[in-house]
Amino acid sequence: MSNEMITSLPSVTSANMSDIIYAVQGYVGPSNLGLSVQETLQQVFNLFQSNIILYNAGNPNGVVAGTTYQLLWDTVDLILWVCTTSGTALTAVWTECINPQSNWVDVITTPINLIPNMSYVSDTGATLTSFTLPTTAAFGTIIQVAGKSSGGWTIAQNTGQTIHFGNLSTTTGTSGSLSSSNQNDYVRLLCTIANTTWNVIGSIGNITIV
Repeated sequence: MSNEMITSLPSVTSANMSDIIYAVQGYVGPSNLGLSVQETLQQVFNLFQSNIILYNAGNPNGVVAGTTYQLLWDTVDLILWVCTTSGTALTAVWTECINPQSNWVDVITTPINLIPNMSYVSDTGATLTSFTLPTTAAFGTIIQVAGKSSGGWTIAQNTGQTIHFGNLSTTTGTSGSLSSSNQNDYVRLLCTIANTTWNVIGSIGNITIV
């Protein structure tokens, strides 16, 4: 329908990502109108997301430009940053908003299913705190467990999972485990093969390997 105004078109109550919308690319001014094109909502969403959620290998301060409230995922330290002061790569201020290394959970009930990139303190008194590795965890996932209560802690495995501790390894599957020997023992785990394999990359005390 020629000469129909866009505002005259019917509205819809919901939209699909495959819907086509009208757009103009490269508009500069009345003498340079740019190119009329069609885009899907998915394309618009992808453009929006790539400009709102950024990523960088390491702390973005001093290296990544940002706009206030923009988010950035640190692929090395696994920290989510938010831009709190807009600026260039040298002047933008990025502030930690989610740091899994500081997300410590005080565990007062047992058993507990471990969540990727979270840290836990066993605090169940004289009762053994029983943890279980997550069934799904991406490469690079970090989990920490620190002892506090006298009952100690143990980390159980799911089918097909293994924990390597230097040149030692737990028994693969549900019969394998990693446990504290003393009240304040600590372990830091890194997922080296998605879902199945973990390495101990830090520990304190005498860890029992089964």
